[in-house]
Amino acid sequence: MAVDTEDLVTVREASRQCRRTTETVRRWIWEGKLPAQKLGNQLFVKKADLARVCPEGKGRDTADRLAVLQRIRAVRERIAQRIQGTIDVLEALDRSREAHP
Repeated sequence: MAVDTEDLVTVREASRQCRRTTETVRRWIWEGKLPAQKLGNQLFVKKADLARVCPEGKGRDTADRLAVLQRIRAVRERIAQRIQGTIDVLEALDRSREAHP
């Protein structure tokens, strides 16, 4: 049976694409969440299976990323309007420490 290696990626490459550790990808394989096949002494996963398990990886296009950034900016603006300005993080930390000795 011939294997089309162009449709396969290593565990290391899969972890890079998903922005996860190699151990996380291996755990997905061991748990049966991500099908894999062993060629020699190395595990490989199909790109299609990886996209199903990890859709937020590198496969995200620029439009998706821009939409996420726009939502983040909108949330920041709503927070700034609620607190009417900016937060002094150090001051908030000092107040928290004083309240919880």
